[in-house]
Amino acid sequence: MIWIAQPGPQVMGASCPADFTFYGGVRGGGKSDCLLGRQMAGAERYGSKWNGLILRRKYKDFLEIRRRVDEFIGMGLAAERVGGDQQTNHVRFKNGAQWTLAAIQQSQQLDDFIGMAFTEISIDECGTFPFFIQMVNRLKGSLRSSAGIPCRMFGTGNPGGPGHSQVKGYFRLGTEYNQPPMVPFEVKGETRVFIPAKLADNPMLDKRDPNYRKRMFSITDPMLRAAWLDGNWDVYIGQAFNFSRELGHIIDPIWPIPEGAPLFMSFDWGFGAPFSVGWWWADGDGRFYRFMEWYGWNGEPNEGLRLTDSEIVQGIIEKERKEGIWGQNIYRVAGPDCFSKKPDYKGGGQGTSTADVFASHGVYLQKGDPDRKLKIRQFRERLRVYADMPPMLQVYSTCTQFMRTIPSLCVDEDNPEDIETMGEDHIFDESCHVFMLRPLGDIQRSLYGGLNFDEIII
Repeated sequence: MIWIAQPGPQVMGASCPADFTFYGGVRGGGKSDCLLGRQMAGAERYGSKWNGLILRRKYKDFLEIRRRVDEFIGMGLAAERVGGDQQTNHVRFKNGAQWTLAAIQQSQQLDDFIGMAFTEISIDECGTFPFFIQMVNRLKGSLRSSAGIPCRMFGTGNPGGPGHSQVKGYFRLGTEYNQPPMVPFEVKGETRVFIPAKLADNPMLDKRDPNYRKRMFSITDPMLRAAWLDGNWDVYIGQAFNFSRELGHIIDPIWPIPEGAPLFMSFDWGFGAPFSVGWWWADGDGRFYRFMEWYGWNGEPNEGLRLTDSEIVQGIIEKERKEGIWGQNIYRVAGPDCFSKKPDYKGGGQGTSTADVFASHGVYLQKGDPDRKLKIRQFRERLRVYADMPPMLQVYSTCTQFMRTIPSLCVDEDNPEDIETMGEDHIFDESCHVFMLRPLGDIQRSLYGGLNFDEIII
């Protein structure tokens, strides 16, 4: 055995039999070494029947893993490391075992693994993948062995990154889920477990780089310290929006809704992905209050309920009746895709649109403004904190899905004027439809020539 796990969490991570083990939580906890240790143990034990896959978001992120692989070659365990293309390396062992090291920048690249079979799929730094859930689901089809080898998935990661909320939800991390660490749980027949590791659990790092601990403890940013040193999954790094209860964005519900306050409903369509419905009222200053929501997910991040348009609109009516607002004057706005004709049974685009189906039940939608640059500016304008008044967006504390998804949205690394669209952005898109009805600040003047709020609605 060339690699030996360090006592504590690394031993548990290296030997965990769960279907999907997630290991880490802090910087310097020995995550990548644990990942490599599992792959090495499989290669040594099963020889030519072992075919491992190791994934990172970018090829340059493999620098440390490639260095460690080259060490294995120098020790005589691995035979060679050869390049496949600009995003892939292959590691071949003297006993016939193989690893593939591949970078997945876009979800479309997952198609490259269709028809392949891997005995263990390792995802290093899971939070860097904005399409984490989609990737995991797609790769499960390639996790198999004709030789009867137990096939598993293993992931590492710290809090933060565009995939933060998906990883957090998938492994039930943080106080929101209150799932005890190191206790396996089952979802749809798959066992999952989170094994946390602290910096103190990696004494080998102290031996090799005694100043690393000092550098980490010298970090002054409280968010980074909480994420990288404490492994706190309730903080977000690189988020697109500064949204929190402390800033006045989350409030206790105000009931009843003030008499005469205009009511709104915003809608973002989804089937395989979640749909989102939000209900709002506005005060005399143009401030929006989100007082009710319906998020169409199945409990797994970014997975939809697969309801038909008829089922969704019936659910909307049922919820409005229960809340006592059905039959009132509600201005309803939705994305332009809701107005597109759908394919009919002949294959042509003449079928009823979502808006048509809603209208047949007495729910009439208006087309929203989809401009992404203006949407994100309006969202931030609404979140702005003022010294002498509350922000222009306030969310009832009962709207848990807004509070769950909005803080996790990250800026698109290729376009700082937009958010990462592979994240769970459905509530963001839905909310922006109503914000664009009543734009604030300079955007209002440039778009509508200074029209007041009432004129915009009418």
